[in-house]
Amino acid sequence: MNSMDTKLKNFSEEEYKIVPFPEEVFPKEIRDIVNDYARALNINKDYAYGAILFSFSAAIGTSYILRVKKGWEEMGNLFIALVGKPGINKSSPISIFTKVLETLDGALNDDYQTKMKEYRERKASKDDTIHLEEPIRRQIVIKDTTQEALLQALYHNPNGLAGIYDELGSFLKSFNKYRPGGGGDEELILSIFSGKSISINRKNVEPLLIPNPFFNLIGSIQPQVLINLMGSNRVDNGLTHRFLFIYPQDIKREDLSDDDVSSESEELYDLLIKSIIKPKEILLGSRQTRKIALSKGAMDVYKGFRRGINEIMNNEKSEAICGIYAKLDTYFFRIALVIHLIRVNCREDENLSLLEVSRCSALRAEKLINYFEYMALRVFKLLEKHRDPLASYPLDHKKIYYSLPAQFTTSDGLEVALRMVSRRTFFTMLSDEYLFVKLKHGIYEKVW
Repeated sequence: MNSMDTKLKNFSEEEYKIVPFPEEVFPKEIRDIVNDYARALNINKDYAYGAILFSFSAAIGTSYILRVKKGWEEMGNLFIALVGKPGINKSSPISIFTKVLETLDGALNDDYQTKMKEYRERKASKDDTIHLEEPIRRQIVIKDTTQEALLQALYHNPNGLAGIYDELGSFLKSFNKYRPGGGGDEELILSIFSGKSISINRKNVEPLLIPNPFFNLIGSIQPQVLINLMGSNRVDNGLTHRFLFIYPQDIKREDLSDDDVSSESEELYDLLIKSIIKPKEILLGSRQTRKIALSKGAMDVYKGFRRGINEIMNNEKSEAICGIYAKLDTYFFRIALVIHLIRVNCREDENLSLLEVSRCSALRAEKLINYFEYMALRVFKLLEKHRDPLASYPLDHKKIYYSLPAQFTTSDGLEVALRMVSRRTFFTMLSDEYLFVKLKHGIYEKVW
């Protein structure tokens, strides 16, 4: 991984302008629901909005897809991580706002269990077994699964799946758990995130073709666990970049409120989710996708947003930081699609067209992206702080590095280095942008 130089060097939580969660991107009905739950259950509103964004995305699944241009389409799948220290109620918003998905999934499971019982009884009786077909588990939610089982579930559920984890670490630790040789699982998740078709041909397993898989993921994670499980190689392979992080500052535990959540808030939220999701299609395993167009105004917003992304990426030395902005670019249309459908579903504006993302929805997506940019920089600053830049170097190289002053000339560096290594070895070390920044010809500065 190269040096996270430019952006992170300019980023400090004391000096960088804190970006609060832009609550205004959601319709009033959603804001009122969140305020009600936050007041009654002492949950953090950033976490609540993240869980709601995830739940609407999961409800949409493959029912709607955004057509950006000819040959370029985007679904609304999201990977969201709620980051925070232990004991600050990170998992409650996930449980609260995905409960409606779990309830619908429970009904699908009940239907499956009934059909499976009938199947087993008929199979045992040996009556008309020629036309007997084993029932398929249709589902919305998936938890604690192997990657093989995830592929099977995606194959049987073309409307998509919501991966819900109280502890995201358990999902990350499961990679390659059942593969003696290791490898493969992370690459699979990277592919699924893209929504591109997956073709599986493995020994003793029926071949599978999954066109445009849809998999959403949400979970909570502690900062130390994040450092251990999402740093190093998972930055290098791009997995960490695929997450939208919600990492609020200075969350305080508060006294328990005497208020209760209103029945109106509970019922309205459930109604809004259920009005998007299509249980009958899920039960039948069918997939009916409606394409939504991008208005000219929305495209103009994206073009301006992309110009800003381009400027950052063209001037950023760090591949790791460039990866943040590349994925935020990907997320622009995904978030715009979800926000648009939330607005339509809440009937926020009678002039909104279901089948065209408006300029307003695109502007709101951009606001959310700005928030997620700030959160990504917070997380990567954390990862950077706890990374040993010299871990892969031998002892003599470490001695050289620690002996050098913060800024030095090439001749000064050689005077230190030639006591231990060759000239060629020192210049090879000097070219590592993770360790040194070249200020101008012949003058360098240590990153650490």
